[in-house]
Amino acid sequence: MVRIRKTDYSRMKSRGFGQFRNPSLYNSRKKPERKKFHFSFAIFKLVLFVAVLIVGAYYLFLSPIFIVKEILVEGVSLVSKEDVVKMIPKNQNLLLMDTQKIINNIIASHSEVSDVQIFRGLPDAVKIIILEKDGSIVWQSGEIKYLVSTQGEVARQIKGDEGVNLPVVIDKKNVPVVAGQKIVSANFIVFVKNVFDSFFTETNIKPVNFEINETTFDVNLVTDAGFYIKMNSLRSSKKQIDNLKLVLASKRSEVREYIDLRIDGWAYYK
Repeated sequence: MVRIRKTDYSRMKSRGFGQFRNPSLYNSRKKPERKKFHFSFAIFKLVLFVAVLIVGAYYLFLSPIFIVKEILVEGVSLVSKEDVVKMIPKNQNLLLMDTQKIINNIIASHSEVSDVQIFRGLPDAVKIIILEKDGSIVWQSGEIKYLVSTQGEVARQIKGDEGVNLPVVIDKKNVPVVAGQKIVSANFIVFVKNVFDSFFTETNIKPVNFEINETTFDVNLVTDAGFYIKMNSLRSSKKQIDNLKLVLASKRSEVREYIDLRIDGWAYYK
């Protein structure tokens, strides 16, 4: 037979029970739970992206693959190809090349150049297209001759027989000029070219050269007939040549020194 009795805690306490705690309940420490490792795809993608970025940057900007090895220069006749090639820095990376700076340097260093175009050819080639100022006339000051463009700018000094097929304008005052300087107007260039190109066909007289004394408004055309023609560069070249033809048709045998066509509607000869 089992007797059931209600526990009398006060009685147990008086007898010493309860002075000690159950070590299993009060003195035990819970073991920390181990953290489970979770693989993060976001971090992996970020690391992979940074790695690819570093490798790509090295491949593009630091490796020798894109170092310029071949330089092609086209369109030059007045400028030396070697001089243009020198404008490209050594060990230049094709992708880091400052093309505008190179263009500015070429134009600033060569007065014969009007424009420059640069093309990159992957992985290591550069193509440079030079557009030169076209030579229209030869300007002579003293014993020095210069090539002058259609805009009246001095392209460069010439030597020897270069420009023999171009009209020659001699400055009788021998004023020194420098490359890149604008010495005459485009209108003057057109006038001289028109007269030079049509003179022999219209008159059967060969033009030798033009001479300037004071201003470019008054131009003397020296001929192989033993006399020269005084012309006005501000007036129509065709009309002046037409007037010259009338004088030659009736008075050529009387001309000894010059024919003056500078005044519209009049022609004087000596």
